Amino acid sequence: MSFFTRFREQVVFSGLVFLVTFAPLPLGSNRPLPAAIIALTVGVLLLLQTGMSIWGANETARHSSPLAPAFIAFVLVIIWILIQMAPAPWLALGHPIWTEASSVLGEPLTPRITIDPAASGAALMNLLAYAGVFWLAFSATRDAKFAARARQWLVTIGGFYAAYGILNFVLGVGWLPFIDMPNHPHSAVGTFVNRNNFATFTGLCLLCALSLLLERVQHILSTSRTPRQKLALAIEMLLSDARWNTAATLLLLVALFLSASRAGIASSLAALFALTAFQTGSGSSGKRSRNAMVLALLLLTGFGFLAGGGKLVERIEKDGLLISGETLRHEIYDTTLQVIRTAPLVGTGFGTYATAIETYREDDALFSVWQKAHNSYLESATELGIPAAFTLHGAIFWLALLCFRGVRLRRSRRAFPALGVAATILVGLHALVDFSLQIPAIAILYAFIMGFAVAQSAVPEKRKGPQKAAPSTDIPPNLK
Repeated sequence: MSFFTRFREQVVFSGLVFLVTFAPLPLGSNRPLPAAIIALTVGVLLLLQTGMSIWGANETARHSSPLAPAFIAFVLVIIWILIQMAPAPWLALGHPIWTEASSVLGEPLTPRITIDPAASGAALMNLLAYAGVFWLAFSATRDAKFAARARQWLVTIGGFYAAYGILNFVLGVGWLPFIDMPNHPHSAVGTFVNRNNFATFTGLCLLCALSLLLERVQHILSTSRTPRQKLALAIEMLLSDARWNTAATLLLLVALFLSASRAGIASSLAALFALTAFQTGSGSSGKRSRNAMVLALLLLTGFGFLAGGGKLVERIEKDGLLISGETLRHEIYDTTLQVIRTAPLVGTGFGTYATAIETYREDDALFSVWQKAHNSYLESATELGIPAAFTLHGAIFWLALLCFRGVRLRRSRRAFPALGVAATILVGLHALVDFSLQIPAIAILYAFIMGFAVAQSAVPEKRKGPQKAAPSTDIPPNLK
């Protein structure tokens, strides 16, 4: 790797770490100004990467060919969003609201597919920023050392945000510098708008923490020692060498349960067990290792539940375990499906859900605001149309598929692709009943994780088929 390549990756990596670190602070960046700053920062980093590539060999292109299907799908979606925003070449394509507005105002208006071009432009800016974060992370973490540093940093900042959320909850205050935050007495929300967003954020950081600890423990289990010696070494490692990572893991787990988000906790636990299964490998030794890890995860989950599960139990007793009893949410789903049926192919315009849903709501709901569909799949189908929404989700699925392929075929460093699969399971499941992935800070975090996960999913060319699984021994130097 040339000097300019290493320098470029260091600069880009530092910028990404800065972005991921501070994005959660202003309510998850779920406001126009923070979102615009994120987009500007990503744009600057992309310009720096492109400019410095002129003086150094661009080695990223030849490693990015597996991304081609996802890239093509994403470009098609971007083109479609631009078509939605452009004047409709045929009047039939334009949304009927433009004709109605023209008759009311008494002046001609140019019809478009989107009902709010400004909202579509803002949403497009965010989407491009998320894709930029993924590409920058992919480019900067092809070296496993950078990927290890990225994961370690996410554990660190996750631990700090978890501690902040726990402290705010215990003290019964909602505080952020220069921001008037409402108090949430029944759940921990950290720096986010609500508990569901905080649960997704802590869940993603918790996956990174567990991935790192699993890697350390696997190294111990792979040694030729007695079970008692291995247990003693693992406990010593967790309480000594990796004490800060262990502390961050416990903080994240307690914060997750204190969020009292039913779907967030369930999705996170499903992803944690999936990560354990994928990372520990197969074969007789892998199965023994996996069984031990699953047992340890169960004990760890029990600790988190005892320490922070009280509010979750209270919420389940009040509202039930599932969302089946939530009339308003089902009303939102039914109304959203009604909107989808009116424009199933072309949609109402990217980022226009809050506006589009208003004309379909019942009169008794006029004093509430439905900004989100509480189902990212339904919302994207509403805005983009079913074909474009399917294409966008297909691009993300392809990235997860690359990670799954890395889990199957890699002999070492399978922790990173396993992390990518588990992170996708978490956000994919939670997106069925909420909108956490539509919060900029969480979308950036997920894109960052997928960037280094996909980068480390590449299989060495000499390996043509599935390799016999072996425990990972590639422990980052700073964690030894």
